[in-house]
Amino acid sequence: MLKDPDILNFQNIDFKVVYSGRRSLGISVLPDSTVIVRVPYRTSLKTINRIVQEKATWIIKHRDSYISKDNSKLNRLYSNGEKHLFRGNESVLKIEKSSRKYIRFIDGFIELGLDKTDNSEAIKRLLYSGYKNEAITFLPLMLSSVIEKHKEQMFKPSCLIVRSMKRRWGSCSNKGVITLSTELIKLPDRLIEYVILHELCHLKHHNHGAGYYKLLSYLYPDWKELRKELRKYIR
Repeated sequence: MLKDPDILNFQNIDFKVVYSGRRSLGISVLPDSTVIVRVPYRTSLKTINRIVQEKATWIIKHRDSYISKDNSKLNRLYSNGEKHLFRGNESVLKIEKSSRKYIRFIDGFIELGLDKTDNSEAIKRLLYSGYKNEAITFLPLMLSSVIEKHKEQMFKPSCLIVRSMKRRWGSCSNKGVITLSTELIKLPDRLIEYVILHELCHLKHHNHGAGYYKLLSYLYPDWKELRKELRKYIR
């Protein structure tokens, strides 16, 4: 995926510049979290960046507030017919009364059986136990696939841990232990692959220095676009 040539970036803020006959500079943050910088014709990029820098705190505050509101992607209701994410797809909760608890992810539906069908907390616990089980099964397979895809790099993590993590998608310890969040099972496979590759690169570079990003860019040239997409799912 190629980056929109009209989108500029300054200090982790993506913004679009709109030139017009106006006499002053103005910044707008749209509900979709897009940042628009409106400037007079012939305004230099240096001046534009200076204005963005001066307003950075304000921009980030309003941009992230819209992103947070959009994060209903991950924060849903727990009732019959509500949609929840699974492997990047909107899946409909199909809740049935059952003396035996069960959960199945089938063709756009998440089928749940439990005794208390009107208890949102019980539904949530069952749903997340299902997410965890799916993640424990799927993420090791995806890790093996990514390692095989880049076998020339000879990535050799010491082990994989799949567990609930509320603030991180994944991590890589100095001892080569890769930990992946069960929340990843909600995301599209391409984003799961990106997160895994991100952590694998830390096996060779235990920081975010130039060497790390050089390797990541070599293996996944479009990683910046994927990182941007991943931010839509910030919890």
